[in-house]
Amino acid sequence: MSLDSDSSSQGGHRRSFRQITRDRLLFEMLRSTRKGSKSAWKVLIMDKFTVKIMSYSCKMADITEEGVSLVEDLYKRRQPLPSLDAIYFIQPTKEKIATRRLWLGLALAALTPRGFGS
Repeated sequence: MSLDSDSSSQGGHRRSFRQITRDRLLFEMLRSTRKGSKSAWKVLIMDKFTVKIMSYSCKMADITEEGVSLVEDLYKRRQPLPSLDAIYFIQPTKEKIATRRLWLGLALAALTPRGFGS
C-alpha cells in the first residue's frame, strides 16, 4: 500500500512534524494551563534545548495568543513574579529535576507559617 492511499483513507489530510509539534505545544501544554489559572498571563521558562523546539514549531505571536506574556531562560536570574503563573518547559535531566525540587522546597518553606515557642 502506498503512502498516497494511506493518506486518502485518513481523509487526505497530512500534517508535518512541525505542525504536529506546534499543536501539541500550543494546545496540550500552553492552553491546558488556562483552567484554574490565577491570572490571564503566564511566564514560560525554558532551557536551551526546549527553546530550540519551541522556536522550530511556534512563532512568538502563537505563544502570546495562548496567554504567555514573558519567556525566560531557566539559567538566568529572574525577578519574582508572584502574580503570574509559570510554565516550565525543560528537558528532563536529573540535574534539572533536582534543582526544580530544591526551588519548590524553598518556596514552600517560605510560605509555611512559623510559630515561635516561649
